[in-house]
Amino acid sequence: MDDREKFLFDLQGYLLIRNFLSPEEVAALNASIDANMDKKGEDGNSNTGESKTLGGTHKRGFFAGMLNWPKPWCQPYRDIIAHHKAIPYLNTIHGRGWRLDHEPFILTSDKGSEGLVLHGSTDHHFDGSQYYTYRNGEIRCGMVVFQYQLADVNEGDGGLCVIPGSHKANFPSTVDIRRWEQDRNIVYNVPCKAGDLVIFNEATMHGTLPWTADHERRALLVRYSPKYLHFAGGFYKTVFPEWVDELTEAQRAVLEPPYIYHRPLIEDDGETVVRPRRDGPYK
Repeated sequence: MDDREKFLFDLQGYLLIRNFLSPEEVAALNASIDANMDKKGEDGNSNTGESKTLGGTHKRGFFAGMLNWPKPWCQPYRDIIAHHKAIPYLNTIHGRGWRLDHEPFILTSDKGSEGLVLHGSTDHHFDGSQYYTYRNGEIRCGMVVFQYQLADVNEGDGGLCVIPGSHKANFPSTVDIRRWEQDRNIVYNVPCKAGDLVIFNEATMHGTLPWTADHERRALLVRYSPKYLHFAGGFYKTVFPEWVDELTEAQRAVLEPPYIYHRPLIEDDGETVVRPRRDGPYK
């Protein structure tokens, strides 16, 4: 994470990284979706907050369980959870020892799909699961979201939106702002190309705008928390499924439950190390 990216993430509460995934990676992820369309459901997190502007004719589409899809369709998603390019960003945001929080999932939208009310903890009170802080030259966050775009999002199409800088807001937002009914100009619909990555802090106010484009939206969301934190109960708490034996050490490490001592830590180069307690404090 270079100085420019740190500045933008600190300033905005989100960061757009162009061409994060290769065309081959995007194609493999989309091919897996196309091969598993029978697993598509409706978004169970549907919530427009009774907004007059976020409603649509139908809910967003939803996929989950990709890590356990039949081979070879699971592999592109297993490769994502500890992607070699993502590791340095997570080590900067969380320090070493971060973990997968929610199960990864895919959101899809076609024309007319509803939005999602804006939400985020901001900084008007401290929430230990979703926060932003800077001390002694280091960023630290609660849960963050890595949203990989698998289809283009042009300006005005809809999809992910944020209120830049709201992770530092000292006052709560009004209901009308959260509903995208007032001061709509402060809400930014992030334009992306397939393969781009948007990292955003859960403290940053964010949501989804109704989808207006003729092509399908496809977004893969992978969420990470610090090594000591459960946000959504954890992906796996104590018992791992048999297929974890097929993962790399780094992929296996991100499925660990929250704890500190003797935790496997992932270096920027992807090497997994275990530091015993006597080696001093964790960073």
